[in-house]
Amino acid sequence: MERTRDEVVRILHERGERSVGELAEDIGVSPGSIRRHMDLMVADGLVTSHLVRQSRGRPTTRYALSEAGEEQTSSNHYQKLLGRLSPALANLSVEEIGGQDGRTVLDRLFDRVAESVAREHSSEIRGESLHQRVYEVTIALSNEGILQEVEDAGDFFRLRNTGCPYRTTASENHACCAADRRAIELLLGAPVEQITTVAGGAAACEYLVAKQQDDGRPMVASGLLPVVEQKGMAPAR
Repeated sequence: MERTRDEVVRILHERGERSVGELAEDIGVSPGSIRRHMDLMVADGLVTSHLVRQSRGRPTTRYALSEAGEEQTSSNHYQKLLGRLSPALANLSVEEIGGQDGRTVLDRLFDRVAESVAREHSSEIRGESLHQRVYEVTIALSNEGILQEVEDAGDFFRLRNTGCPYRTTASENHACCAADRRAIELLLGAPVEQITTVAGGAAACEYLVAKQQDDGRPMVASGLLPVVEQKGMAPAR
């Protein structure tokens, strides 16, 4: 029973709202079994439900994780985040925080978190081409809850993540969103533009990575952010 419940939480976190039939097919159990689980999870406050009217037939009930359900899936990611924030805070110099407001200090801390994430996964990125590295970075950061999938969208690669690992924190301060983008950028060694965030109300966090033109210059995207090398952390090659 717990395994099925955990699978439901994982799928709703990664794919967004689903129907009983879709969940039953995803997990490989009967719709009746899924329906019983959903009734219990709604009662426990982990899942919300709403009716969607169809052009034909009866309305379909769709289920999504509640805020409490999202927090349950994010507990491991929060532990990792705390483990990275502590040394980042301890290593901030007086010069870096002197006279700075809290938001600026927080931004600096999350810059260090991004560097830590990139450093931990740098050995997993071996591709020489941008195409290879995009897929390697997506795989490497999937366990961090930062990326789930990548799509070749012509002039750009589109990277997506439907399950924000720090939803509550990100809704209050976007420093962690910037850190995720920065970690992707450092590992890729190429500019990354974040175009949507779950915390901002979108269905997914989405990033664009421009492919290079024949002369080696990147394609231009509106608002594309440059890679900025920081002391002690150079972009991956």
